[in-house]
Amino acid sequence: MLKQNVVSEETAILTNLIARELVVVFGKSDTQAYELIEKFEVRNNLIKNPILLHDSPNHWALALLTNDNDVEAIEKYLN
Repeated sequence: MLKQNVVSEETAILTNLIARELVVVFGKSDTQAYELIEKFEVRNNLIKNPILLHDSPNHWALALLTNDNDVEAIEKYLN
């Protein structure tokens, strides 16, 4: 039970960091950031596969934008 609580807490922290990355680095609004996180079920994936908690927020943000085919945001980041 304790392990599950830690995973849940770490998941909440990481999803907030991913959202911040999407806003600050990639120019998304808070709403857009959390919609991407929900659309691709980040929380569920992290809870089912805690090893993914080791990926950086930047990596997650890029993966979400790639999965969403948001080429414009990625190009702005790379330039």
